[in-house]
Amino acid sequence: MSIQTPDDDLPREPDPPARATDVDKQDPATPDSIPEPEASEVESARLLANQARSELGAEGFSDRRIDELASEFIARDIGEGLEEFLRWAQAEGQLPQGSGDIY
Repeated sequence: MSIQTPDDDLPREPDPPARATDVDKQDPATPDSIPEPEASEVESARLLANQARSELGAEGFSDRRIDELASEFIARDIGEGLEEFLRWAQAEGQLPQGSGDIY
C-alpha cells in the first residue's frame, strides 16, 4: 500500500524495507535520474527480466523495455519476486512515462 506525501504526487511506501531507505531509494526519480542497479543487483535484474520475458513479451513489451523495468524494479527495491514484478511492470506499461518512443 502506498501513501501520498504532501510535497509530491508520487506514491511512496509507508514502511519501506530498511535496505531501501539506507540508500535513499524511496526518493522520486526524474527521467534524468532513474536509478540504476548497483553492481550486485545487475544479475538479479537480468534473471528477473529473463523470468518475465515470455509473459511480458506476449503482452507486447519489447526486450529492451523488460530489461529497463527489471533494472528499475531492483534498483528502487520496489518489491520481491516474479509475481510482484509482473504486476508492477504491467502497471508501468510498455512505454516509459513521458515518452513517445516505441521500444
